[in-house]
Amino acid sequence: MKKITKILISLFASTMVSLSAFAGELTVTGTAKATYNTVSGVANGDNTLGVTNEITLGASGELENGWTWNYGINLDPQNTAEGGAALNDDSKLTLTTNFGTLAVFGSDGGLNVSGGFNSNAYAWITDTGFNEGKVEPHNISSHMNMQYHTPAGILPLGLQAKIAYAPSGALLVQSGNASNTTPATDYGSMTMYQISAAPIDGLSVQASYGTLTEANGVRNDEQKDEGGAIAVKYATGPVTIGVSKSLDSPRIADGAAALAATTVEYYENTNYSIGFAVNENLSISYSNESSERNFVTAAQAGFDQDTQSFQAAYTMGGMSIAIARSDYENVGYVSNADVTETLLAVTMAF
Repeated sequence: MKKITKILISLFASTMVSLSAFAGELTVTGTAKATYNTVSGVANGDNTLGVTNEITLGASGELENGWTWNYGINLDPQNTAEGGAALNDDSKLTLTTNFGTLAVFGSDGGLNVSGGFNSNAYAWITDTGFNEGKVEPHNISSHMNMQYHTPAGILPLGLQAKIAYAPSGALLVQSGNASNTTPATDYGSMTMYQISAAPIDGLSVQASYGTLTEANGVRNDEQKDEGGAIAVKYATGPVTIGVSKSLDSPRIADGAAALAATTVEYYENTNYSIGFAVNENLSISYSNESSERNFVTAAQAGFDQDTQSFQAAYTMGGMSIAIARSDYENVGYVSNADVTETLLAVTMAF
């Protein structure tokens, strides 16, 4: 682990020496979105009307030797009754060189490929709308992290590798020169890897793996937090098919008390989706996601969490209208906790 840290820090330091930059360019990008959401079942509540409250500010430039840099940050108001104050979110600073890309991320830069199967007309339903409580492998984007990406296009079969390291298990998003005197109590640091390939036209293959060290001063956890995923997606003509498989083993603290009958040993997830482009404007899709919770005690009964989603989207220039009808079974892995959600979204790109 110390070698990985030293290598990444050395790469960052060496590229910052004796380099001059031309003036950068500032951009504002994003989407303007309005949504209408209805939920029925065990989580029946109010109909919800929402407007996207996030924009992305970006800046980019070029160094004298041709290397390029890019900076981005989102302004994301807090979710309060009064709208909240605008907070910095999903920040990143990248430097692209002839030898690869170096980057620092704050609540961004996720390498988990669990969602790489997504061929939906609107969105990966686990990542938006109703929270069904599904557990996917821990993602390094939860922490401040630094990364190295191999150059795109230099390896055969479209291979590219990425490695990321988060020196702290804290979930804080820190600004420059910040210090943190309160270490995380659950995790010490995290390392994550991703490999992707495009061996033939239309086919993409991705794999990821991440592991967290024990918290400072803790050396005897019964099980460390680690997880991985693999995703395959193939597009031919108007049809796109994607599948993914992921495993996540959560941290189990030291001591017999942590090994109760209800202690989860690992989660096993299987996802697939099928998308069909009816024409250049209209697309439809179906997806199915299943998550199995397994306990340290085999006799403990468990209930799989399942999600099915039918989606359709129609695009007219820069505007898209989408609808997603989703059925959630055993929400939060609780038997008969079923929910039906209908989500309507109107999106303007800019």
